[in-house]
Amino acid sequence: MASIEPRSYTRPMEQGTRTDRAGTPPRFVDPRRIGALAGLVGAATFVFSYAGGLDDAAAVAVQVLVVVIVVATLGMLFVRPRGLGPFVPPSRVAIGVYLLCVVGELALIRVGTDALVDAGRDELRPALIVLVVGLHFLPFAWAFHERMFTWLGAMLVVLGTVGLLTAAAELVAVIAGLAMGGMLLAYALGLFARRAG
Repeated sequence: MASIEPRSYTRPMEQGTRTDRAGTPPRFVDPRRIGALAGLVGAATFVFSYAGGLDDAAAVAVQVLVVVIVVATLGMLFVRPRGLGPFVPPSRVAIGVYLLCVVGELALIRVGTDALVDAGRDELRPALIVLVVGLHFLPFAWAFHERMFTWLGAMLVVLGTVGLLTAAAELVAVIAGLAMGGMLLAYALGLFARRAG
C-alpha cells in the first residue's frame, strides 16, 4: 500500500488572529500599525500642547479635529483595517537605525533648545521640535521600506523651518500636528501601500 503524504498548503487565516497567506502579521501585533500609534500621540501632543496660543474657538476646533483624526485612524488601523502593502520584517539594521534616530532626535532637541535659550529665542522651541521630528523620520523610509516616512519627514522639516524663520512656532506646531494626523490617516487607509510584485 502506497503511503499517502499530506499535501502542503497554506490555509487562509482569519484577519487579526494569525499571519495571513501574504505573511502580513495580525493587526494587533503588526509593527506598522503599532508604530503609527506613536505618530498619533505625537500629532495630538503638538495640537494640545500649542493650541493655547490660538483664540478659544480656534483652539477648541483644532483639538476636536485632531481627536476626530486620531479616532478615525485608529478605526482604520485596528477596527476596519485596510491593507498597508507587503510586509517587510524589520532587519537588525532597521532597528539600529530606529534607535539611533530616536537618540539623535532627543539630543538635537536638547542641543537646539539650549542654543535657542542662549540666544533669547526659546519661544521658537515648538518649531525646532517639529523640524527635528521631521528629520528623524527621513531615514525610516529606507530602513522600514515605507515611503510614507519620506513625505511625513519632509513635510515636518518644511513646517519646522517655516516656524523658525517666521517666529510662528506655536501655530506651526499645531498645523504640524494636524498634518501629521492627516498623513497617518492616509497611511491607515492604505494610500501609501506598495503593491506586491
